Amino acid sequence: MDAALDDLRSPAARWLVVRGEPGTGKTRLLAELCDRARAREFLALLGRGSEMERDLPFGVWVAALDDHVAGLGPERVEGLVGDRVTELAHVLPSAGGEPAAGGLQDERFRAHRAVRALLQHLSARRPLVVVLDDLQWADEASLELIVHLLRRPAPARILTALAFREGQLPAPVLAAIEAARRDSGVRELRTSALSETEADLLMSDRLPAAVRQEVYRQSGGNPFYVQELARAWPAPAEPPVASEAVLGVPASVSAALSQEIAGLDEQARRLVWGAAVVGDPADLDLAAEVAGLSDAQALEGLDDLVARDMLRATAVPRRYGFRHPIVRRAVYEASGEAWRLGAHGRAAAALAARPSALAARAHHLERSARHGDAAAAAVLEKAALQASARAPAVAASWLSAALRVLPDRPGEDAEHRLGMLGALASAQAATGRPAEALDTLLQALDRIPAEHAELRVRLVAACASCENALGRHGAAHARLLEALAALGDGGGAGGAALQVELAADALYDSDFGAMREWAGAAARTAATLEDPALLALADGLVCFAEYGLGRPEPARSARVASAAGLDALPDELLAARLDLPYYLGFAEYFCERYDDAARHLRRGLALAHEVGHGQFVVPMMVGLAQALERLGRLSEALDVAEGAVEASRLSGNRQAVGFALVAEAWTAAELGDVDRARAAAEEAVALIDSLDESVLTLATQAHVGVIWLEIGEPARCFEQLRAAGAPDFPKIEPGRRGWLYTVLARAELESGDGAAAADWLARAEATIDGLALPLAEAWVLHARALLRLAEGDAADAARLAREAAERAAAVRAPVPAARCLTLAGVASAEAGEPEAALRLLNRAQRELATHEATRYHDEAARQLRRLGRRVRGRPRRGAREGGLDMLTGRELEIVERVALGCTNREIGEQLFLSPKTVEGHLTSAFTKLGVSSRAEVAEAVGRSRTPDN
Repeated sequence: MDAALDDLRSPAARWLVVRGEPGTGKTRLLAELCDRARAREFLALLGRGSEMERDLPFGVWVAALDDHVAGLGPERVEGLVGDRVTELAHVLPSAGGEPAAGGLQDERFRAHRAVRALLQHLSARRPLVVVLDDLQWADEASLELIVHLLRRPAPARILTALAFREGQLPAPVLAAIEAARRDSGVRELRTSALSETEADLLMSDRLPAAVRQEVYRQSGGNPFYVQELARAWPAPAEPPVASEAVLGVPASVSAALSQEIAGLDEQARRLVWGAAVVGDPADLDLAAEVAGLSDAQALEGLDDLVARDMLRATAVPRRYGFRHPIVRRAVYEASGEAWRLGAHGRAAAALAARPSALAARAHHLERSARHGDAAAAAVLEKAALQASARAPAVAASWLSAALRVLPDRPGEDAEHRLGMLGALASAQAATGRPAEALDTLLQALDRIPAEHAELRVRLVAACASCENALGRHGAAHARLLEALAALGDGGGAGGAALQVELAADALYDSDFGAMREWAGAAARTAATLEDPALLALADGLVCFAEYGLGRPEPARSARVASAAGLDALPDELLAARLDLPYYLGFAEYFCERYDDAARHLRRGLALAHEVGHGQFVVPMMVGLAQALERLGRLSEALDVAEGAVEASRLSGNRQAVGFALVAEAWTAAELGDVDRARAAAEEAVALIDSLDESVLTLATQAHVGVIWLEIGEPARCFEQLRAAGAPDFPKIEPGRRGWLYTVLARAELESGDGAAAADWLARAEATIDGLALPLAEAWVLHARALLRLAEGDAADAARLAREAAERAAAVRAPVPAARCLTLAGVASAEAGEPEAALRLLNRAQRELATHEATRYHDEAARQLRRLGRRVRGRPRRGAREGGLDMLTGRELEIVERVALGCTNREIGEQLFLSPKTVEGHLTSAFTKLGVSSRAEVAEAVGRSRTPDN
């Protein structure tokens, strides 16, 4: 532990893991860690999981941080975390302000980032030690936050100690600890039984040697059991009956605890029962109210309990903790089932007077409310809805309880119950339980009246989505067909909606012919019904299908129609069809309309936030990251990709995680972080290894193959692309297929086989012929230039590379264009044209520096040095040419619009941000640029655009 504290001299997150059986001293060790940290004048904060409060969201973190945050005050907290304070309020009630209303369950990583920012700021002045004990009892939201911090640690002087019982931590948390261990940031301690000599030191000298030996034998060397048996000796004559035994504790220890509890007088016994019900540590006033004691009686009983060391004072006045969680469990079980039911009810009634105690009130109602209690059901539902955005597992538990308690009356309550079932299914799906979500949706389907056809269609589509997540693709397809057949001829709007779902289902299987048929039928129905949102969606799917079939003109026509329809839709109509920006955005991306793709995907994400509909959020984030990467906004692309990875991990959908990891790996490679790219790519492939083949698994395989080549591993590239379907790639559309052939050609060239490279290039040229995809054509020209250079025709290679750069620039793909310019410069130098080479390489180097494409910038810089030209150092992530150094991607977007004269409100509308968020980014940019006015910002932007001589 001292070594772990010593490590905090450097700004890097550290972890200490303490694991062992119950009673073996984990908590005592952590108390020592806190004492030693405070002796060094570090900030040490302690929180513990509680066995009987596992449904309180972020309970471990509230216990560790909330009192400290309350002491800071709302203004100071907002000063530390800025506009993240509303997200922080989802986790810590004392953060100040109201938690952001609504929110997306898949984006609860934003609350995790807010806590990470808080921890980083708390550690700025002195090292921070966060101790989290008894994690085997932590709620799911707390554990998700721990996993986030393990995977995305703050670069700060923070030591986080995690303690838990051996074998009782969920697999995802253990996997995250193991991954952090590989990065050398984890130390581990294992507690175990004591030797007889060590155990003897814990016992009083008044006990004879023979007794101490017997205590050791009965305790098995467990320190807690040693102390409890020694405390109670002579041992009880009779062991407790089974109903009084404490689970997991030897009968002799359980008997000792039962004897201790039985020895209390009436007031002390009722008070400690009340304390066991209300929490650990317990609020004295609430415990007394639950126990039915006056203040005087409670204080008298408290003295007895403290004298017996059953309760201990904490740093907070009128709050008392049990000497060990096992003692609390023994007291709770000793109180009896009937008394506990009434006590939980009294606790819930008492907490009704505390507005901030909604979650605690729901906790007690879940354990005490009787069927038919509509008021209790309403409290449970309200608490669930408040928790749903950032703690959906807790929300699912409370919604299930509310549905169990709610009177099941036909008529007026039917629609309300349907809404609750939908919310429950959403929470279950968000926490990676699609099978439970499917069961809930099927219950809802059984309750839908016949006249609610539109709602039935939506639920059928949601059921199919769950079945796809479970790998039951055939069942999902059959369910959609059955529902369509049930609608009869045409089916009207419901039929068109199902046809859209069947088109999307065909995309999942890369069946572009079926996709075109279903989408075309939906478009015809939507046109007849004059439903503009459905028509625009159907057109977007037709575009996707035509692109997949290699038919550029019908794809263009459908794309233009879909985009016009989407752009004309008001937000209130588009919010009901968020699959429209999702499918159209991806279709535009594949059709090389990157600006349009980014614009439409941004609007879709903004509306998803506004209405709290998260079904398409992760794939839209992946699509946006890919579009931003193509547009050269690499830092912003990586930030969006990171968010997609974090969101998809929370859903537990391995296919989605793999898909998002590819976006992260690709952009990280371009930014120069090869280790990160390799780790993300390897994890992506491992995640999809046992999944059924789909358009997403094939895309993951193919793109990882390209990543291997980009980071210098051509052998792995060949292997991965074979797994994706090489040489024919039958389920990959022609545009990407042609690109993959160029990748294989480059890999062959790197392996020294020019003839094989020529064969792949011939395939590529034939595949993309007539597709009207300039970037795909650029990649073919780039690969052809490499081949011509290898064959010795440098002049022709330079010509081809320049033409490739022009094609890439035509679709605003600056990084590929600059890579082609680098190749043109190399070829020009080989052709004996040094001036042309310098001009091309300088241009490439500047472009790549501007877009932070570190690896490709370094390549251009090396070539310039070979020609005798001095070159600036490599770009840093977040650094740009001229006076815009250190601005983030978002800050750069904002200052560029300020330079054009836009107001904060106009900027917010363009970027789908609130004016307050724009103001926050602009304030940060002012500080980094050293300016104090918008006019000075415009000057800084202007200077950055001055050509570098």
